[in-house]
Amino acid sequence: MAYHGSPRLRGYSEEIYFALEVGEGPTLRQGREALAHLMLSDQEVRELAELDLMVLETLQVATEIGDYLLKDHQTQPLTDWWWHLGKLRAGTYPTHLLPPHLREIYQPTKQRLAA
Repeated sequence: MAYHGSPRLRGYSEEIYFALEVGEGPTLRQGREALAHLMLSDQEVRELAELDLMVLETLQVATEIGDYLLKDHQTQPLTDWWWHLGKLRAGTYPTHLLPPHLREIYQPTKQRLAA
């Protein structure tokens, strides 16, 4: 599959499409961290939101995710959700700290149990 989005989002996109899909993502967090510090265009912000949604959706439905991806980085702020993928997968991440586009699909543990 050819990537047609912003060149600045290419690395993050490739980690999602080609690595996370099979439960891996060795540079996923570092790529997302770098993007957090860039001034993005409106189009790039929309594209990044779509990529972030794919990360969260994959975390919630994938049967196998590398253990290293689920090990949370306690030294990183909770507002940087990409360093806390274990909490997101477990449903224990504080919902109010997620950006609005991710809150819409996130399922905390209590919601999962009610379903």
